[in-house]
Amino acid sequence: MTPETADRPGLRAHLAALAVACIVAACASAPPAPSSTPAPAAPPPAAAPVPESAPPGPPAPELTPAAAKAQAQKLALEAVDQLQNGDEAAARATLERAAQLDPGNDLARKLAEQIRADAQRELGAVYFRYTVQKDDTLSKLAQQFLGDRFRFYILAKYNDIANPSRLAAGQVIRIPGRVPPPAAATPPVDAGVVPPAPVPVPARPAEADTKARDDVAEALKKVAELERAGNLEAAYFAYTDLAQRYPASAEAAKRRDASRAALLRALDREATTAFQRQNLDLAIAKWDRVLEIDPGNRKARLERERAQDLKRKLAAKQGTK
Repeated sequence: MTPETADRPGLRAHLAALAVACIVAACASAPPAPSSTPAPAAPPPAAAPVPESAPPGPPAPELTPAAAKAQAQKLALEAVDQLQNGDEAAARATLERAAQLDPGNDLARKLAEQIRADAQRELGAVYFRYTVQKDDTLSKLAQQFLGDRFRFYILAKYNDIANPSRLAAGQVIRIPGRVPPPAAATPPVDAGVVPPAPVPVPARPAEADTKARDDVAEALKKVAELERAGNLEAAYFAYTDLAQRYPASAEAAKRRDASRAALLRALDREATTAFQRQNLDLAIAKWDRVLEIDPGNRKARLERERAQDLKRKLAAKQGTK
């Protein structure tokens, strides 16, 4: 037996052992086979805690009926100030809030009606002219002639006055209606409760005549104050009213005629001055007043036509430029 032959079995055994060792090593290093059983799903993430909302506050307290009425009256007086300054838009909004709080508020209703009203239709076409005195306001004049100081705004609209607080002494405005009797021309502005009218006591003829003369004398004194203050139009209409009420009074008729002549002279002077300054609209308006008082005044009619003719010429001349 040769040595190569003797060693062949040992070589086979050695190679077999080496193969087994390689197989074992390969099994040890190989990754585990995937399992056919699915792995359990990961638990969902925990939801973030929701913060607790703050508890609602207490509801706004509702006004009691008395408090609502008081607040509405306060707003209505605020609207008075706004209208005095010509801020009609703000006054509308303020009065709407007042009406929501108290639909029955009388002042808010009256002011809103004045805003909506057509002043010319509401107060009428009959009027007299009044010269504003030093301490006059539209509220005062509304109380004096319309019986309600809060009607100042419709009086302002009647005169095309945008800002009722801007009333200047010497300004001539229109007062609706006829000139009241002189004795009632200056009632207190903030009159409170009106006293009941006295019950007339029948008078004997002699006493009635004496009383009438006394009434005329007192009224003439009051109208004379209007003349001294320069309010010739009001004085003339007051004298006219006196002469109608007391037709037997020669003095009332005499003063009426004198006042009429003085007023016509004053209007003619104002119209002439306006014409010379080429303030033709004012001149025409003044001569219109003359013709209202004295329809047969030929001079006023001719001067008015001359002013209108010049106005047309100036307008045509300006239109050609």
